Amino acid sequence: MTDPWGNPLPAEDQTPTAPRPEQQPSDVTPNPAWPGAQPPQQSQPATLPPPPPTPAPGAMPPPAWPGSPAPPQWAPPSPQSAPPQPAWQGPKFSGLAIAAMVCGILSITCTGFVGIVLGPTALGLGINGRRAIARSNGWKKGDGMATTGIVLGVIGIVFSIVYLIFLLKNPNFITDFVNNLTTTTTTAGKLQGA
Repeated sequence: MTDPWGNPLPAEDQTPTAPRPEQQPSDVTPNPAWPGAQPPQQSQPATLPPPPPTPAPGAMPPPAWPGSPAPPQWAPPSPQSAPPQPAWQGPKFSGLAIAAMVCGILSITCTGFVGIVLGPTALGLGINGRRAIARSNGWKKGDGMATTGIVLGVIGIVFSIVYLIFLLKNPNFITDFVNNLTTTTTTAGKLQGA
């Protein structure tokens, strides 16, 4: 025996001279193209029962018989009706980190009573933001913004405390400052100090 290219086959690959027929299961039909295959016998088509009537819209479906398969509750959407999937956009900025930075900036620019509230708020939001970013396994970013919020919050607290101490030592500072802005002093053509 030879293979399709004309090379001789080893003894273990050659078919025996008198092969024994193998038993095939009865539900398998042999391929008619195989050598020695017998054509399948024609059998009568099995008659299927008619499909059950469809219920009217709004009507309850009939109960299932015991032992019958349950009706499908969910069918996968067809490819034509499936909405397109959004593209992957990468990690997003943490909202806590953004809020910490904004509160930190405002605590410095609004020193005093507002800064003494916004400074600790920026500090707390920054610490919680860094924790949330660390727990997100890379799904959130903004660690630098959270750190900036912490630093600016601490600076805002210090500025606010210094401002409030100065204000308590000089209670008339604000009224004197406003009065100096609204009044104008004129000199009669003389330079001071001359």
